[in-house]
Amino acid sequence: MTQNYFELFNLPERFQLDLEILQENYRAIQKEIHPDRFATSSENEKVQSMIKSTQANDAYQTLKSPIKRAKYILSLINLLRK
Repeated sequence: MTQNYFELFNLPERFQLDLEILQENYRAIQKEIHPDRFATSSENEKVQSMIKSTQANDAYQTLKSPIKRAKYILSLINLLRK
């Protein structure tokens, strides 16, 4: 399983979010892991960068959208019940 989206962006696990902080944290993460930074790196580093960047994009899009965020929170609750 990938890292918890809230943990990834250093945000509390709750529905109400400060979207400006979400965006700031997303940009900071992308600045570090974006594939463009790894253009001259090894193939493994390029692949890892692409994977991490894609995960960060998915997490950001999920938490940015109220409906997707609610579904994600419910999925976390369901994981805890198992």
